[in-house]
Amino acid sequence: MKTGGKTLADRSAELQVWIKTGKARQLRVDAGLSQALVAQDCEVTASTVHRWEMGDRLPRGRNITAYHAFLARLVERERQGGESDGE
Repeated sequence: MKTGGKTLADRSAELQVWIKTGKARQLRVDAGLSQALVAQDCEVTASTVHRWEMGDRLPRGRNITAYHAFLARLVERERQGGESDGE
């Protein structure tokens, strides 16, 4: 299945890299977001997000798409200079 230019396999592979390198957690921390907020957006529990970030578990099924989409928004925000100084 291809959505937004990336297949589910592409998204899964990218997520695995982000998780293994710590980028998934770092994106969230840099954005000042809690695991609970990510969990709410992805419709999972905060402990699930914690396990994903620690690499104890990997997202599966629809969670791959939800978590990847969340992190991809943070990546895009970072690319655009994400520092909102209130200006």
